[in-house]
This record gives sequence, structure tokens and C-alpha cells, in this order.
Amino acid sequence: MSTLPPAEPAVKAEETDLVRALESAQQTVEEHFPGLWPAVAVGLSACATLLLKDNANPTAIIYVGGPGSSKTTVVELFAGHPQCYLSDNFTPAAFVSHAASVPRQALANVDLLPRIQHKVLLTPELAILFRGKEDELTKRFSIITRVLDGQGLQTDSGTHGQRGYRGDYLFAWLGCTTPLDRGVWRVMAQLGSRLFFWAMDDQEVGESDLLAADEGPPYRENVERCRDDVQAFLSVLFATYGGVRSVRWDRKADPKPIRTWIAKLASLLAASRSDGQIPENPRRAYAVLSNLARGHAMIHDRHALAEADLPLVAHVAVSTMPTPARAILLALVRSGRRTLKAKAAAAALGYRKPDSARDALQRLNEGRIFKYVERGTGKPSYVRLRRRWAWCETPDCRDLLLNRRPPTKNPGVCASPPAQPQDLAQRHSDCVVTVPSTHPPDNGRCGLNGRLSPPPPVGGQGA
Repeated sequence: MSTLPPAEPAVKAEETDLVRALESAQQTVEEHFPGLWPAVAVGLSACATLLLKDNANPTAIIYVGGPGSSKTTVVELFAGHPQCYLSDNFTPAAFVSHAASVPRQALANVDLLPRIQHKVLLTPELAILFRGKEDELTKRFSIITRVLDGQGLQTDSGTHGQRGYRGDYLFAWLGCTTPLDRGVWRVMAQLGSRLFFWAMDDQEVGESDLLAADEGPPYRENVERCRDDVQAFLSVLFATYGGVRSVRWDRKADPKPIRTWIAKLASLLAASRSDGQIPENPRRAYAVLSNLARGHAMIHDRHALAEADLPLVAHVAVSTMPTPARAILLALVRSGRRTLKAKAAAAALGYRKPDSARDALQRLNEGRIFKYVERGTGKPSYVRLRRRWAWCETPDCRDLLLNRRPPTKNPGVCASPPAQPQDLAQRHSDCVVTVPSTHPPDNGRCGLNGRLSPPPPVGGQGA
């Protein structure tokens, strides 16, 4: 087992075999599939979470996008590696089988759970998993929720009685699906979803793009070249760190401002997924997002979290928000304003007229993130963030959520924290990050450009 030593998070990694392998994979992917590298990087980061000694939460990243968004291309780059297990026809019942046609003594040979233990499950097509009646969805996601606790699964049936597995069943999961509807989000919220998502960029493809594709290598050849380099990196990654559960991460080396950002994003995500009056505790989201950030640090051969890990975490957090909340948040952030008029909010939700979106906006008002203000005849209605989430309006947060700015090379200075906080809600409100008007030389300290003010005291939804 390797214990990572403390390291300055802003220091560039040395030219190790791991760094060279990563640079080679990134260069190949960017050459053959421009714009796809961030999605590949989050997949590699999810794989790297298997290296963490104390990881108790399997990391499941589901790529979401319309047909032709290259989501299955990403997963195909991992298929065939010894650390990965591919299933083109997946159902939750396969984790622990109770098939009546199979003798009980032979069921262990068909169970999926022991085959993916300490591996990466690849499911290129999950759209069927997110479709069906509410009771069917509830049954599927109750199984997935339990399996993603990482402690195994015990089930009972009238055919074979009790069967299952208990113990350390950590795994990672990369899957693909088309956009989810409102009913799916509601069921997942009721069960306490363990799934995290990555929204693919649905870029418009024009005639010139189609013609340009004819001039390059065939798609299959592009996939094979990228697969070779991605899988070569994956092999170097696990060899470098010593395999599954081989890394004892030094959390004290993670800068407080970076952890603060992750805590804020986890709390925002949990609040957006809370169904009605049932609040979701943000601790699990914080643990998974933190592990994902550490996985991202490890694939870059870094020993502590850094600002470079935040855009990936932010994209996962926002992608995992229910579709209406995500759409309104991003519309607000892009507008650069504190309020979003009802007409703009309706357009963000896919409605042509504000009146058509009224029910959807009122449902958002019943949640924990947004306030929908109807001002009466002749005055435009609008949506705004509740006071607790005012930090989303800061320039730093806007840049982070829109991924418009690379990590700062001249980070600011993080103010010393007050007392040791007692819970996550307090932990993520302690830090003030400031930057002087003239940037000092890069000193490897923590921080983000601009000033991140602490949010208002946490308590209820706030107005």
C-alpha cells in the first residue's frame, strides 16, 4: 500500500511515466474526437477512485446526451481492459440472480456482483433502465441504491430463498443514457440516488462537419487508436499506485478552499435533489465528489487536491441536478444577473410562452434552490436563487460552472479558518478567498481569483 506524501497542490507534476501516458492519451483523444477529453477524463477519474484505501462509496458516472452525442464512444474506449467489465444488456436483477431456469448451485456462476467486484462496470446502453412505470422504476433503483452502498446485496425470492453477498464490493460504474424525464428524477429523489451524471455537449453538427469527417480516418480506426492510449494509461495508473485500495490519501494535504468548493457543490446538489419536504443529506454527495476529485488528482500524478480538479467536480454536480433545476441555474449563471425573467426561464425549460411554464416554475418554487416571484398584472415575474445559494452569483462560481476560465496560475490567499466546524453545512461557509489587485508570483497557495464571500447562516430554505 502506498501512502501519498503531502505535496503543494499547485506544483506541476514531474514528467513521470504516468504523466507521459496521460498526455499521450489526451493528445490522441483530442486529435480524433475534439471536445471529448473532459468526458474521458471523468471516466478515468472514476476508475482511479478504486485506488483509494478508505473509499466506501462506489462511484457511478452516467453519461447523458441525445443520440449522436458520443457518450457511447467514451465508454467504448474503456471496453476490453482487464480492469473493466462490459455489459451490453444490463438489468439490476443481474447483480444477484434468482432465475428460475437456473439451478441454485449454478446461480453463483451468473451473478454479476462478484464479477464486478473491484472493477469498472461498463454499460453503454442504460436508456431502458430509466424507462417504465413508477413501481418498476422504484424496484430497479432500490436495488441499485443498495448495491452502490458498496457492501454487497442480499435478496430473497420464493424460488431460491435468500441469496447474495456481503463484504467489500467496491466497484466503479460508467454508463450511458438519453436525457431523463421528471418521473425518473422524482423516484431517484425518494430513494436517495447514488447515481451521478455527466451531461454531454450536444453540439450542433453542420454540413461542413459531416464533410470534414470524410477526409479523416474512419470512425472505427479513430476509436481503436484512442482506446489503445486510454487503456495503456489505465494500466500505468493501476501499476503506479499498486492496484485497488492501495492508496491511503492524506486528506490534511487537501487545501481548505478546495474542499470548501466541493462542500458547496455537494450541498447545492443535495438540495436540488430533495423531493418536496424530504431533505437529502449532502454527506454522501460530498464524499463521492471528493473521491472523484482525488481520482482526478491521481491521474495527473498529484498528491493533493488543486483548483484543476474543480471544473470536473462542478460539471458532475450540475449534471446530476434534476433537469429543470439545472436548466434554470445555468440560465441564471449565463445571464450574469441575480434574477431571470419568466420569459427567459420558460425558454430555458423548453417552453415558448411563460404561461405554459407556470406550473414548472411553481414546482421549482416549492423546492430548496429557487424563488419564483409573481408580481401581478403588468409586472414581469422572475426567478431568483434563495439567499442560501447567493454564492452561485459570484464571478468565481459563474466561471466555474460555465468552465470559462482555466485554473488560476496566481492563486490568492485563503483566510485562516475560525474554529473547527462541527458539520458539513458549517464547514463550507468558513472560507474567504481574496486576491490583491496585482497578482503575486505563483506561490503554490490555495484560492481562486476574486472574492468568495461566506454564504448566509444555514437554516431552512431561506427566502
